[in-house]
Amino acid sequence: MLLVLVLAFAGTASADTTEVKIPKQGWAISFDAPALSDKKESKKSGDFAFAANSHRFNISLFVEKPRGSGTTNRDWYEYYWSRGSTNPMIDKRSVSFSETDKYARVQYDIVTTFQGKPFRMTNVNYYFIFRDRWVDVHISVSDPRPEDDQIFKTFDASLSYGP
Repeated sequence: MLLVLVLAFAGTASADTTEVKIPKQGWAISFDAPALSDKKESKKSGDFAFAANSHRFNISLFVEKPRGSGTTNRDWYEYYWSRGSTNPMIDKRSVSFSETDKYARVQYDIVTTFQGKPFRMTNVNYYFIFRDRWVDVHISVSDPRPEDDQIFKTFDASLSYGP
């Protein structure tokens, strides 16, 4: 798995449509999210990573060669989440799973201390398989507030991929 980039942020913005073209694959991932800055891309051995942020909102996405034998979105979720869920900072009570025809989705909070103060970050991972690639789209909002729920709802409804 490619190295996960951690980006700091503070504040939210209105939603913009973003399209991330997957190099040499002939398709893209698009979504509505706060206007992104500090965009970074990495290409390595047929894998691709993208990361950006917008104040308190972060996104990272990974398009990879399959790491297991599964062929469904749920297979990919089960493969990755069996490893990722062992993070001791995950508030186990906050974990929720759902599935659509487009993706398997897991939402959870990370709870820790930062500079001596309690810190919470709401995270969502979207797992799907497209054109023989395993995709993990990860979004997060630090110090989540009730009004941030709309960011997640908008992202859920707008996430799409294809030619």
